[in-house]
Amino acid sequence: MTQHGSSPGRPRGRWARPDNDVPEWAGFDAVPQDQREYPRVQDARLPDEPGFPPAGPRHAAQQSPAQQSPAQQPPSQQAPDWAGPANPGTGPIEVFSERWRRRGSDSRGERRADRRKRRRLYAATGGGAALIVALLIYFLIPGGGAGPANLGLGSLVTSFLPGELQQVPDACESVPSAMLGQYLPGELKLAAPPLNTGANSQCTWTLDKAPAYRVLMVNMQAYSPNALVASGDGSATFAAEYAYSEAESAKQAPGPRSGQPKAAITDLPGLPGGTDTSGFEATQVFTVNGAISDVATVVVRYRNVILTVVLNGLDRANKGNYGPVSIGDLSSAAHTVAQEVAGKLVR
Repeated sequence: MTQHGSSPGRPRGRWARPDNDVPEWAGFDAVPQDQREYPRVQDARLPDEPGFPPAGPRHAAQQSPAQQSPAQQPPSQQAPDWAGPANPGTGPIEVFSERWRRRGSDSRGERRADRRKRRRLYAATGGGAALIVALLIYFLIPGGGAGPANLGLGSLVTSFLPGELQQVPDACESVPSAMLGQYLPGELKLAAPPLNTGANSQCTWTLDKAPAYRVLMVNMQAYSPNALVASGDGSATFAAEYAYSEAESAKQAPGPRSGQPKAAITDLPGLPGGTDTSGFEATQVFTVNGAISDVATVVVRYRNVILTVVLNGLDRANKGNYGPVSIGDLSSAAHTVAQEVAGKLVR
């Protein structure tokens, strides 16, 4: 025994095992494999390189069953001759080729399916767009002239009805010079350029001679059939009725950001055109930076035409010697001008 309790004849290092009685001169291979401390590293050389260990019973025993050739495998693990190769095409090139083939097949199938879906979508979209265009052409484009109306779905009117106007008179020529001189005495200035498009005409006159400041505006608008109005039959007359109602509501209850005060509304009976005509008058008082202006507005609807007459008078100015003016005089003058112009609309 040595100083540390070990036997001087006991093997050391990779052969040091309690039950190892193999003499040291026997070498590595004499030690059983389960008792080796450091297993030998497998030879990294290829089979066809010089010095590769020869294939023998010991070498074959160290190979795993998957690495052994069919001749070295036990008879119970060998596949019969009629079964063919156990793993056909298991090489890396064959596996990659098979994956690529499957992916290509799947991709082609998916592309074909996508093309079919796109064709169906294009066909449906094109058909829907064509239907919408056809409906718009059928219902929105007037047939022209004042002949009988074209009726679409239900009783939807798509052209002008008999008696409806497609053009209005020139507003600048609709007010006689004598009437202008009566209510706007003095040298007048005509707003340029006047608006006259056939279906719409507007003219504005201005008098600026202290103590009088007046502005007279006359506007006429002939409405066309409109199937996009929220309700009604789509006729031009109904479109004008809708605009008339909106104008009256805007005067009765102006929006908080409109800059207009609430107006006093008065219905106007006895206008030219009988039952085909309706009208109202609205009076307002504006105060801006100390200046006070009185405004009288008359709105008349004759069939599908809206006539608007506005007469503005400066009652008190913050600069200059303008005013005063009577709101009653302005209202009477606007009413008279509206009757004169409405008479030129009635046929």
